[in-house]
Amino acid sequence: MERRSFLLALVGAGLAGRVAEARLAPVADFRTQDLVGGEFAMRSSRLALSKTRNPDIMNFANAEIAEQVQVASALGAVPGTAPLRADHAAIFTRLEVVPAGSSFDAMYVKGQIAGHRELLALNSSYLRTGGNPQDQSVAQMSLPIIQRHLAILNGLRNIA
Repeated sequence: MERRSFLLALVGAGLAGRVAEARLAPVADFRTQDLVGGEFAMRSSRLALSKTRNPDIMNFANAEIAEQVQVASALGAVPGTAPLRADHAAIFTRLEVVPAGSSFDAMYVKGQIAGHRELLALNSSYLRTGGNPQDQSVAQMSLPIIQRHLAILNGLRNIA
């Protein structure tokens, strides 16, 4: 019993440390956070192209891939090389095993909405508080595109 309590306390302390670390890491590393969020959008969109038959989702996925290539390039990164965050990797794994069709389409759209909301918050925050002019330029360029994509995704949510 004492051993289990000790192990649970260790796990809890580790998680608490990560949560605190995430709260303390403001938008200081905008570039990394933007690339990681974009990587999920790009990988899941590539997967969508292989699994959906919905032409609207295909059009969105193609546009998303092109956008993320532009953002990565503007941030001086090689598109498609950022790692996936653990939560994004879990969603991506679920997307991989969902059969093609309306279930996949709905899950893809839901994941894209969540990811775009995160990117919107990140870019908005960096635009207000960031210090790197090049990164602020990327945030400024990205905001209207992210907002337009969210509008498209909300429409797709109704048909997916």
